[in-house]
Amino acid sequence: MSTGILVLFILFCLFAVTQIQFYIIRDYAYEEDKASFTALKEEFERYYAEHEESWAGVSEAALEHSAPFLEIAMTADGDTLYRKGNLSFSGIAEGGVPLKLFWNEREIGKLYAMNERQVKTFEFRSLWYGILPNITLVSLLLTSAAALIIILLLTWTLTYPIRKIVAGIDSMKKGKPEAALPVRRKDEFGQISRALQEMYDSLTGLEKSRKQLLSDVAHELKTPLMIIQGELELAQELETPLSPAKTSSLLDEVLRLSRLVHDVLDLSKLEAGGTELRKTTENMTAMVDDLADKIQFLAEEKQIEITVQAGKENIEASVDKQRILQALYNIMTNAVHYTDSGGRVRIRIDQVRYAGQQGELVQIVVEDSGHGISEEDLPHIFNRFYRADRSRARSNGGTGLGLAIAQQNILLHQGRIDVQSQIGRGTSFTILFPATLE
Repeated sequence: MSTGILVLFILFCLFAVTQIQFYIIRDYAYEEDKASFTALKEEFERYYAEHEESWAGVSEAALEHSAPFLEIAMTADGDTLYRKGNLSFSGIAEGGVPLKLFWNEREIGKLYAMNERQVKTFEFRSLWYGILPNITLVSLLLTSAAALIIILLLTWTLTYPIRKIVAGIDSMKKGKPEAALPVRRKDEFGQISRALQEMYDSLTGLEKSRKQLLSDVAHELKTPLMIIQGELELAQELETPLSPAKTSSLLDEVLRLSRLVHDVLDLSKLEAGGTELRKTTENMTAMVDDLADKIQFLAEEKQIEITVQAGKENIEASVDKQRILQALYNIMTNAVHYTDSGGRVRIRIDQVRYAGQQGELVQIVVEDSGHGISEEDLPHIFNRFYRADRSRARSNGGTGLGLAIAQQNILLHQGRIDVQSQIGRGTSFTILFPATLE
């Protein structure tokens, strides 16, 4: 639409320029040959005077000064009395120079005359005006066709990334991630594509994690269930009551299943963000000391020395006591489990402040002298059911979820857990979280 208006505006400008140019050339030709026009005008006025102020017979008159003119028309009282040339009267009146005829200070008629130059200019203008409508029509048709082509090209260009995104989404729905989204584009379509790709990767990771969790849980449940089933089937087949030792063994397996189910539900709730902190102000130094005393019996069985070093006697922090205790218990018992007999576990707690960090941080470091974790296993130790030491049996009481639960609890307190380890020299877990939670 706007292109068509522009074309019409340009053609209108051409029309106006042609019209103005015509009158400029006509008037210039008149000024250039003004003497001939004046002589013709005076000859008509003398004719009127010589014929007793009458135009009788003027149409047949032989005019001496008419030679330079191709077109002449003379009117009086609305009638055309003299005519020379091929143009219509309206054409001569429009294109010729109008000259008023006077006698005794009275207007006796009007004379229109056009010399050769003026006639050619008039004919050119008439020709131009004749083809102008066709030019306008052709221009509008060409403009409309060009606009349609441009619109189709723009539509194709603009909808291409949308079609790619839709095709990519359809492929994702069918489980075919190889259909590439236009993620390399620098515009909004690229941002949408990257967001969709990230969402798909996240959902794929969650689905993979869900399947892995189901597989891991099934694997963890399988062994104790088989043990319980086997013992009960054997007792039923032999028709003998279970001995106290068998009963105790089955109870251990049931407790193991209970711990596993509890830990899985707890971890799932933590990862889903459905856990709310019940914050209280606690003395973290006293909490660590008390927890170290409670796990002392585990260390005594393996003759492991547990020591606690505190930077201050009272390090206060706003925490959910049960969540922090669960995280510290899992890490500290893990250190004891993976430290050989005669080793040591050292726990350090202090209040620190880092550059760029607002407020005080509680730092708890748990170091053991165990055999360490390999570089291959280190990135995975917080994964569910992952065990760096695969030679250890599941029967040692762990569910493989302790470190994952500990990490989620610390993250819930806006903190983090870092781990460093060397084979043959031991492992160090560093826990950091704000003393005051927002």
